[in-house]
Amino acid sequence: MSLFTTIIILRTNCCTNLTVCLNKFHTSFPIYLNQKWRAAKNLAKNPNSTGLLVTLSDYSFKNNKPVAYGSRQLKRIQKHQDYMRKIIQLVEQVDYAVERHAKLMKEKEEQKQKFLDSQLKPKGVLSITSK
Repeated sequence: MSLFTTIIILRTNCCTNLTVCLNKFHTSFPIYLNQKWRAAKNLAKNPNSTGLLVTLSDYSFKNNKPVAYGSRQLKRIQKHQDYMRKIIQLVEQVDYAVERHAKLMKEKEEQKQKFLDSQLKPKGVLSITSK
């Protein structure tokens, strides 16, 4: 057993929750991160899925010329635009439903009032005294 392999084994044994040694390759998985802490702070499960490194461009020009989109950035932008279109559509439907419900309730109340007004006509004493 070589010194390099011994160091890998010792390093893996020291922090097994962060590093997994597979065929002398070190890999870390987001599931080994402290998920309860991340959930309490309202953070994403995978810290590499969001943030400035994902959303911002990789470089910029001195003259502020636009930069080409990064890997999958255009798809991500289109996905967010689709989400916004869907949200706007659903909000408009909810607003229409609320307005329609209020209109129907108002019409129902008006019909009820009209029915009561037509049923309760003054008779008798009031009609005699008014002449």
